[in-house]
Amino acid sequence: MDYGYQLLRHVVQQVFGNLREAAQITLLLFLAPFLGFVILGFGAMTGGTMDPGAAGVSILGGLLLLVVAVVAYCWAAVGWHRYVLLEETGNGFLPQWRGDRISSYFWRALVVGIVVILAAMGFGLVIALVVGLTQSPAIAVVLGIGLVFGASWVATRIGLVLPAAAIGERMTLSESWAATRPVSSQILLPLIVVALAVGLIGQVILLIFGETVTVEVFGTMQEQLVLTLPGQIVNGFVSWIQILINLALMTTLYGNLIEGRQLN
Repeated sequence: MDYGYQLLRHVVQQVFGNLREAAQITLLLFLAPFLGFVILGFGAMTGGTMDPGAAGVSILGGLLLLVVAVVAYCWAAVGWHRYVLLEETGNGFLPQWRGDRISSYFWRALVVGIVVILAAMGFGLVIALVVGLTQSPAIAVVLGIGLVFGASWVATRIGLVLPAAAIGERMTLSESWAATRPVSSQILLPLIVVALAVGLIGQVILLIFGETVTVEVFGTMQEQLVLTLPGQIVNGFVSWIQILINLALMTTLYGNLIEGRQLN
C-alpha cells in the first residue's frame, strides 16, 4: 500500500479516533485565545469603523493575547504529542504542565518557522522573476499554490524536532530532514488532501455564516464578505482539527521513522 495513503489514514484515525482525549487535552488551550481575539475584534468595531479609543485597547489586548496564545498553543501541542507517543493524559481539560518541554518546544518551533520563512522568501524571489518574465496570471497562481505547499512540505520535513522536543529527545533539523528523506515525496499526499478538505469546508462555512459588511479601506467604502461571530467560532473549531492533524502528521512520522512504530 502506498506510504502516503497509509500516512494519511493513520493521521486521520489518530485524530478522530482520539477526539475526546484530544479535546480534553487541547481544546480549551486552542480555543480560549482564539475566542479572545474574536471577541476583541468585534468589540473594537463600531458600525464598520474603528473607534480610536477602542483601537488602542484592541492593540494592547491583542499583544497580551498573542503572548497567552503562544504559551497556550505550545502547551497544548506538547500535551498532544506526549499523549500520542507516551500515552500521557491530562488533568481535566488541561494537559500536564511541563515548563522545560514547553520552552524547548517554543524555541524549536521558532527555528522551524524562521527556516520555513527564509525558504519561502527564496522561492518567492524565483517565482517573482518567473512571473515577471512570463506576465502570466495563471502561472502566478500555480506557482503561488506551489509555494504554499512547498513551505508546508519543508516544515513537515524538519518538523520532527517538535515531537522530539515534547518528549525530551534531542534532534537537529538536519537529522529530521535526513530521517524523512525516504518518504519525502509521499508526505505531499496528506498535505494536499488536508489542505483541499479544509479549504472546501472553509468555503461552506463562509457560504452559511458569511455576511456582507461595508468597511472603509484607504478612504473608500467597500463591501466585504466576512464571517459572523457564530461562523468564526465554527471556523475556529475547524482550525483546531486542522492543527491537530498537522501535529499528528509530525507525530506519526516521528513514531514511524524514528521509533520504528508501524502504521495502521
